[in-house]
Order: sequence, then C-alpha cells, then structure tokens
Amino acid sequence: MPYGYMGKVLWADLGSGKIWEERPPDAMYRAFIGGYGLAVRLAYERQRAKADALGPENLLTFAPGLLTGSGAPSACRFAVAGKSPLTGTWGDASCGGFFGPELKAAGYDAVVVQGCAAQPVYLTVTEGQAALRDARALWGLDVTATEDAIQAELGDPDVRIASIGPAGEQRSLIAAVMHDDGRAAGRSGLGAVMGAKRLKAVVVRGRQPVAVADRARLAELRSSFQKFVKESGPPIAAILSKYGTAGNTANNLALGASGARNWALAGREGFPEVDLITGDNVVKYQLHRYACDRCAIGCGGIFEVPDGPYRVHEGHKPEYESLAGFGTMCLNSNVESITKACDLCNRYGVDTISASTVVAFAMECFEHGIITKAEADGLDLAWGSPEAVVALTEKICRREGIGAVLADGVKVAAERIGKGAEQFAIHIHGQEPGYHDAKLCPSRGTAYVADPTPGRHTAGGAATAEFGRATAPQPGIDLPKIERYQYTGKGPVQAAWSNHKQIVETSGLCLMPANWGYRLDEFIAAVTGWDFTVAELLLAGERIQTLRHAFNVREGLRPADFKLPDRLIGKPPLKEGPTAGVTIDIDTLVKEYFEAMAWDTETGAPARERLRTLGLAELAADVAKG
Repeated sequence: MPYGYMGKVLWADLGSGKIWEERPPDAMYRAFIGGYGLAVRLAYERQRAKADALGPENLLTFAPGLLTGSGAPSACRFAVAGKSPLTGTWGDASCGGFFGPELKAAGYDAVVVQGCAAQPVYLTVTEGQAALRDARALWGLDVTATEDAIQAELGDPDVRIASIGPAGEQRSLIAAVMHDDGRAAGRSGLGAVMGAKRLKAVVVRGRQPVAVADRARLAELRSSFQKFVKESGPPIAAILSKYGTAGNTANNLALGASGARNWALAGREGFPEVDLITGDNVVKYQLHRYACDRCAIGCGGIFEVPDGPYRVHEGHKPEYESLAGFGTMCLNSNVESITKACDLCNRYGVDTISASTVVAFAMECFEHGIITKAEADGLDLAWGSPEAVVALTEKICRREGIGAVLADGVKVAAERIGKGAEQFAIHIHGQEPGYHDAKLCPSRGTAYVADPTPGRHTAGGAATAEFGRATAPQPGIDLPKIERYQYTGKGPVQAAWSNHKQIVETSGLCLMPANWGYRLDEFIAAVTGWDFTVAELLLAGERIQTLRHAFNVREGLRPADFKLPDRLIGKPPLKEGPTAGVTIDIDTLVKEYFEAMAWDTETGAPARERLRTLGLAELAADVAKG
C-alpha cells in the first residue's frame, strides 16, 4: 500500500445487505490518484453500459482525494460519483468540509454503494467497521434534522454525515448530496441516486492517521505555500477570507463573467442593483466565519436573518453562484430572500445553481405568457420579486404544484410545459451551467460542452489563461500565451489545463488555491514517496479525463449531443454590456480540444494508440478507434 492511502475500498450492496472490503492494487492508486479518478476506474470495469442511473446497477461512490487528510494545505475534499440521472453522462460532484478526512480516518479510500434497499437505510463506517441501519424514522426529514437525529441515535456528535433531504428522496434530478447541514456536493443530480437506492446517509467516524512518506518535506511545502498566500499571494485570497466568494458578485457581473435576467443581459447595465448583493451587504448577516479542514483561508460563514419574512437561523452564507443565480439571474436585489432560498435548498438538498436557473427560466416563461399565474399556483413570477424567488424555490424543493413541473431541471421542465418554453431553458445536455459566461472567456464554453460532466464551470480549462491570471496551471508546465478571442491553436492549451484540473480534483485540493502556484507534483511526491513528476501528473490527468469521457462514449453519447446555448455563444450578440458584439467560435475550440485529446470529433471515440499510451487499451477497448 502506498503512503497517503488507507489501502481499502468498502463495498455495500443495499439489495442483499452484504458489505465487504477490497484492496486495490498499488498501480491503480498511482494511475487514478483518488476521488472520482478511483470511482470512474471501478465503475468502468464493474458497471454495464447504459445502466439505469436510478436503478440498482448504478455504482455510487464516495471517495476522498489523495491529499485529503494528509496535512497538505487546503486539501480536504471528497467526491460523490456515479452515472448522472440529470444528464445521462458520467456524473460527479465534490464537497469540502470534514467528511473526506473523516472517511479516510475511518480506514477507507472509497465507499461504493450498489443495489437498492427495500426500505430506507443509512450506512455507518466507524473505525473500519461498517453496518446498515434502519432509516425509516429519518425518511422525510430535512438535512439538518437528519444530522441531528443520527448524532443522537449514535450518541456521537462528532460523526460526519453525507445525506439527502426530501428532494433526494423524491428523486428530484437536481437533488444534491449534503454535508455539515449545508455544504453541497451539488452537481449531477446524485442526491436522486441516493434517493432511488433508499440510502438516506453515509456516516463516518475514525481516528486512523494517514501515513505520509516524508513529513518533513510536506511541512516545508506547507509552510512555504502558506507564507506565499499570506505575504505575496493574489488579492483574491484576502477577499475570500473576508467575504467568501460573495465578494465577487458585483465584479463578476461588471466584467461579464456572469449574466443577468436568465442570461439575456450582461454587465451593470443588465442589473444596476448588484451592489446590494455583494461584499459587505452580504456578510453583515454573518455570525461567524469557518474554515474547512486544513484551510487557512476560512471562506465559509454562518448566517442569521433574525426576523422578517425571510428568517433564517444559522444557515450557511450564500456564495457567488447562489447570489448570481437567485440574484442577478432573477433581477432580485434582496439579500435576505437569497439567503432564504439558499437555506431552503440546503435543508431540502437541492443544487442552488440548477434551482436558481429553474426559477429564472420560470420567470421568463411567465413574462411571455407560457406559464400563467394560475399555472404558477397563484404566484406572480415577475422579474425581481423576492417573494416569487423564495416561494417558487420552496415549491421546487418540496415538489409541490408548479414545483413538481420544475423539480427536474429546465430541460425536463421545458419538455413538460411546451409552448416554446425550450427557448428559455439554459442547459447543456440537461445540466444548468455555472454562472461564468463563455462570451467573456470562450474556453469556459469548451469545458461546458466537452467535459464529461456537461455545464461544469469548475472544469474551466484555459479560461483562467484567457482572463490573464496565469499562463499555466502550476510551475513546471510550459504553455504558450493565448489571447482571449483566439480560436485556433488553443486545443493543446485547453487539454493541459483540463488534465491538470483532474489531479486537482482527485487529490482533494480546493479549486481556489490550486491556481495560486500550488505545486501538486511536489505535494503528491512528499505524501506518497513516489517520484511524481509534472509529466506524470499531466499524464495521470489525461488518463482520468479520457476514461470519464470513454464512459460517455460507451453510453452512446456523441459530441454533437452537447450544445452550448445560444445566449452563452452570443447568438445574436448582445447590444450592450461588457460582452456586447461578441459571438464565440465554439465549434473550432471544441474540435481542436478533441484533436489534442486524441478523441474522434464525430464519434468521440478515443484513439486506440493514445489509449495504449495511457494504459487504458484493454479496459476501454470497447470504445477505441483505430
């Protein structure tokens, strides 16, 4: 067993009740790192093609990253992964906090759940011992009540819990997996997979330390990185510490990074009231800050709205994506209503990006008479209405009335509504995109349609370089400088950024410090003892990304199935705002990225020779070309 790992994967079959351990070979760890890298490696081998995402064959994996729990700074994240019921593609979502380190301390590098239970259960993993427990009394409880009840039942307030709320139980396709009362592994609709399996929660507790190969070197790297962030790091570090990502809301809109009014507008011209939902106007509700495990930044916050129609008791601070969604996309300048909408999503277990996109979609349908007031259960879904934002969000969370029509995302909602509603449904293959506009950084659009999890803003790629923040994702990677609206020659650059990003994710590193000169190769070498180079880092990232992509190809999906919405392309171009007149050439960007990855531009099939180089020729022979 290599250093940095616990050497075991726990399997639980909910149908039979059987629980067992497996020990992956050392080579698998080095090839797939951890997190969703390990998850996709196991799923590709064990799960048949075109399995029902909400059926017993879908393998749902909970996996911390390689560096999670090791003492590496800002490395605490875990992934939830499986086939997405929202998109039909490979699906994964990640979350910070403390569940990931605790899962490792409990003795495992991953927990894989298969089958469907006959009645609700939850899985406990404590000090290397696992058991399934009756969760019928928990079914129907919100996330906070679930955590409280499990801690009381087990007599341990320190257990860490990943759970679903009523939205996941009802198989809402935008349901999230929740942790710490309000932290979300939000994307891909994996909360619905837990609901379909009747798995209310996974509960972990442990005290096993993660063995590290060179603790002195790890301490040296940690000290150097933390000193850099404190003394000469990017200004965003101080902003995050004070405000979290809530400090970026107004600036992102002004730059054109986010849109307004369901992506129809951009810039302050589209939403002049944006200053009311950013920075100090947000954190004035903050009771205290908090930090994830091993993080010196502390961007989290606990909020209190003490009275009024949008009262919230000790909820989590709304972050940028939620402020942009329930705020700028809906033209809503009421912070208290946004906080309330977020708190509802956190308690019911719903992805705030998807939920807020659905609300904005419904408002635009209402404006055009596609949804009437009667069809909206008497709600006046006017733009900018905080009452409408909160009331509709609650209906979506509870799957009641008009909420039942909207609870599976905008693609399904538009199909149910008809009457031209699809023109206002902003999604990529079923998933609502994050609030980062491809018209500002075109390579964001490449990631939206070419990453195996569509619509994922965190896949980013070369968008960071287009924005001018860095020419390469970390020291030791040499890439040419690119221009923002350059459309040829970007494929290899996008590929390098994307491949590096796979190691960020599978190592458990937070996305923010990953872009601040974090030497992932050196941290991984110190923890594992491997002679892990930058070249191996990029090759491992390409291996993981290619296998995630191969999963989709095996499902019968093709590049042409993934379309960037016209509003994110600039068709027609906006007449005002920071991205006025911009129409991006998404076809060239995607084509050249596929060519750089050696994926066929028509079928998506990876080239057999490249699969051989990546060590995937045998595993992915069923999708190889050539």
